[in-house]
Amino acid sequence: MGPSFGSYVDDKRRALLAIILVGMAPTVSICISFGTDAGMLSHVFYITSKIWIFGLPVLWYLKVDGGTLSWSKPERGGFRFAIGFGLAMSGMMLAAWLLLGKWLDADLLKSAVEPIGLMDKRLYFLGVLYWIFINSILEEYVFRWFIVEKSEQLLGSANAAIVLSALIFVLHHTIALSFFGFPWWANLIASVSLFVGGAIFSWLYIQYRSIWIPYVAHAICDVTVFTVGAIMLF
Repeated sequence: MGPSFGSYVDDKRRALLAIILVGMAPTVSICISFGTDAGMLSHVFYITSKIWIFGLPVLWYLKVDGGTLSWSKPERGGFRFAIGFGLAMSGMMLAAWLLLGKWLDADLLKSAVEPIGLMDKRLYFLGVLYWIFINSILEEYVFRWFIVEKSEQLLGSANAAIVLSALIFVLHHTIALSFFGFPWWANLIASVSLFVGGAIFSWLYIQYRSIWIPYVAHAICDVTVFTVGAIMLF
């Protein structure tokens, strides 16, 4: 019983360490990229953090967990549900913006994104392509695969893993929105919405054990977010 209990504790500790090393990296990146006046260094750190959160999970999975590479192909469908959920959530976001958007300060948003070049329409469009087709996949890979799996190992419960992964997911978004000039009440509404969305994305991952199902819903929501952003900026 002793060795098995020791192994159990070691597994918990490794899961917690993995969550801290990977899950906190986006928050640290946001704080340095937007919260400091580090210039080029902040861009270098941002890129380095992306490499970190992409590379560490797969290295951990291969070297620590002894896993094998997979494309996470869904075996039981789920794409129709993901599309429906993405459209439904987008509709709610649009409705919220139409009701509350007049209280958002577009000038604050412009001042936040101007230093990183996003007031250039071409760069904004390229940024949208990056966030939808690269960054969103990376977020599903990190938060829905790696963080959910490690949260399950740590907490021993799929439902608890959903909550923890959603909290970690929303943290860096909440901080980013504060840097973008969102008033506290708008940030609160957005953060709650992101938590709910992150929880549902995690639930979708657990149901299908594939990052591509939550990614479809995530990408549809991103299209809506960046369309609203373009209207506010341009």
